[in-house]
Amino acid sequence: MNFRSLSIITSSVMLVFCLTLYFQADSPIQSFNYEEYKNLQYNETRSHSLSELNKKISPLRLEDLIAEIYERNKFLGQKTRVMELGFGNGRVLVELRKLFPDIELYGINKEKTLTFYRRESFILTALKFSIMTKEEAESMFLPFVIFQDLDFGNKIPYDDNKFDLVFSQGTIPHIRYTFELFNENMRILKPDGIGIHTDITGVNIFLDGLALSLKDATKEFRKLGHEIYVLDNPQSIRFKKSVGATSLPVTPQQPIPRQINDLPAELKRPEMNYNFTVPK
Repeated sequence: MNFRSLSIITSSVMLVFCLTLYFQADSPIQSFNYEEYKNLQYNETRSHSLSELNKKISPLRLEDLIAEIYERNKFLGQKTRVMELGFGNGRVLVELRKLFPDIELYGINKEKTLTFYRRESFILTALKFSIMTKEEAESMFLPFVIFQDLDFGNKIPYDDNKFDLVFSQGTIPHIRYTFELFNENMRILKPDGIGIHTDITGVNIFLDGLALSLKDATKEFRKLGHEIYVLDNPQSIRFKKSVGATSLPVTPQQPIPRQINDLPAELKRPEMNYNFTVPK
């Protein structure tokens, strides 16, 4: 077989392979068993709604904040990007998609679950909670999804100054390195971007081995130039990324151990950053 024949065969194989990938990427929605959603047993603790979130952030409403940002960006010719940290079954993001079909929505979950394991799972959520009709769900612009553990100071895999609004509902209590997560939140927000977070009972500062109340934690943020407020609900906060504000100096001094139960007494000292006491 000469070189020309081999090249033609190789090119043909690659073409078939690429076409296969194309049609696979284009077909998941059509391959759905739409009766499946009726039998899905959703974890209620991962199925927060937009109305539940709005009750926690009163007197604010998330959709009002987004609408204001969207109109401003539309005037400036810019995209509006919103992210939810720990989106659970994606119910809030689907409700936002219904209200704002043109904005870019993003979500991060720690891991895949039986009820949410790919972007198209948003379609099942839309049907399960009667947020959209089948036709609407099929045609919606799916939010972008990443599965990554946000704890232990892990970096959020997006560029600086990307998002207009980042929010979470019921996620912060599951995070030990809270200040590190807030640092990342501030990093990916645009200047004047907004963060909204609920269900916060306290904040860990591992540089000093401390577990602060939310009230005391907001004082630490303000010292660094951040605009931050506790809302009517004392476990909810709103902050704004201020131009010139500095990051929180909370990089752990020691590597994070995989197991903390059998640590020697020396490493259990608070100043060694392993004070995992749940804040009161």
